Amino acid sequence: MTTPPKLPPYPTGRLLISIGLAALVLLLLWTAVYYVGELETELYRGGIIGLIAATAAHLIGTIAGAALAPAKGSNAAYLASTVVRFLLTPALAVSLYFLLPVKPQPVLVGAAAGYLLILVADIGTMLKAMQQHSGSTHASRG
Repeated sequence: MTTPPKLPPYPTGRLLISIGLAALVLLLLWTAVYYVGELETELYRGGIIGLIAATAAHLIGTIAGAALAPAKGSNAAYLASTVVRFLLTPALAVSLYFLLPVKPQPVLVGAAAGYLLILVADIGTMLKAMQQHSGSTHASRG
């Protein structure tokens, strides 16, 4: 009997770092657009609020995945994490929109840009973890 291949561990630390770095890059880009493009303060603030919603959703999703990983494995944890982020980003953005007096368009743009770009960073982190695990598994077999 062969044993099923061992799944890579859920890279919680690397995911949290990638979320933080992606959010920081987006914050710097949005601030540069604010100063270079001479945006209104209200538009800048709305974009930052949307970015905060997306970043918080990604952080909560990653922590939820980390909690699920020991019981269900990293693949199930990453899927659950992605679903949490997908549902929580618009929920947080809408909640912040109604809580704070801002225009809806910049909140939407900030949340969507934050969600998509942080998700790309997360996907890269997960693929790298799987690739490293795959490389170490093949090296240990040979």
